[in-house]
Amino acid sequence: MRKGFTLIELMIVVVIIGILAALAIPRFMQASVKAKAREGNMVLKQIWTAASSYYEENGVFPGAVDDLFANLGSGNWNEAPIDIPSGEPRFVYNVRTGGADGFFASALPDAAVDRSLDSKLDSIYIDIDGVIKDAWK
Repeated sequence: MRKGFTLIELMIVVVIIGILAALAIPRFMQASVKAKAREGNMVLKQIWTAASSYYEENGVFPGAVDDLFANLGSGNWNEAPIDIPSGEPRFVYNVRTGGADGFFASALPDAAVDRSLDSKLDSIYIDIDGVIKDAWK
């Protein structure tokens, strides 16, 4: 009698591995997109904290990100006083409203940097109370 696997046994193993891969890959991709979105949440929370400090010092909320961080709007992320992830930022950050009445900041996915976010995440925003909301497509 010969030792080893038959062709049928090998085919069954390959089919099982294929089924497991088909189940695992979409979950991994979904987890990857959510982890990337957490980057935007983290930076928005830091912008909100800085805006709250700005409000305490000046009596009004900033009207733009540039009012908070001189180098943030110019794209010079290495000199920005917030803790951002290394590399090119995946989001474009905006302070949409400001002044004495309120604060609203958003993070929009930058399709030029990461297309996986652009197709799934519309935006992330934070309000005056520091509540972060994600708008998934």
